Amino acid sequence: MTDDRLKIVTCNALAHVMQALAGEGASCTVMDIALHLKPERLREKLQETVAELEEPGLTIAFGYGLCGRGLEGVCSAKSTLVLPRVDDCVGALLGSRARHRRILADRAGCYFLEPRWLDTELNIFEQMKKGLDRIPPQRRKGLIKAALHHYDALVLLAGHGDEGQARQRCQALAEEYDLELMRRQTDLGLLTRLLRGPWSEDEFVIAPPGSPIPLF
Repeated sequence: MTDDRLKIVTCNALAHVMQALAGEGASCTVMDIALHLKPERLREKLQETVAELEEPGLTIAFGYGLCGRGLEGVCSAKSTLVLPRVDDCVGALLGSRARHRRILADRAGCYFLEPRWLDTELNIFEQMKKGLDRIPPQRRKGLIKAALHHYDALVLLAGHGDEGQARQRCQALAEEYDLELMRRQTDLGLLTRLLRGPWSEDEFVIAPPGSPIPLF
């Protein structure tokens, strides 16, 4: 369990992971994942949340990456802000920005899904079906495939024994949209260190009171 000198701010994409790692009784504020669609709005809401939580001697740990520069500029007058040095939640779950970028270097057209994301806004396949009610069924698949033209692989991010039906659901999606299904093991070491330390500058951005989170 984390101590009372640390509070967590995260979004729905990582909330279940962060809460499980932090343990019962930890302070965890969960933000709407839809805020990612507008980084400036995400920054504004996070700044408001920091203002509500901050106090001297407190550390606020962000379960976020840079997230389209939505974290850039967030600042606390009283507390220290800490976040993983990753681009987004995928990098956080893979354990490092370097691993995330290696996967994309090997296969640029990857779309990542974690089992819990299948039933959220992060499931791009279900999101694309919305608003197609007036399109003839025989045309819908083609329209979605055209929108996905820059993806050629669906990557399931899975931990130990937590896949359930996720692999079957991802396999069905991959077959429907002509994608290769790949599986990559999550590495929660980075998020564990976010909550418990140590915070090396290689892995984390640390913004003392009065210092905004920089572009990294």
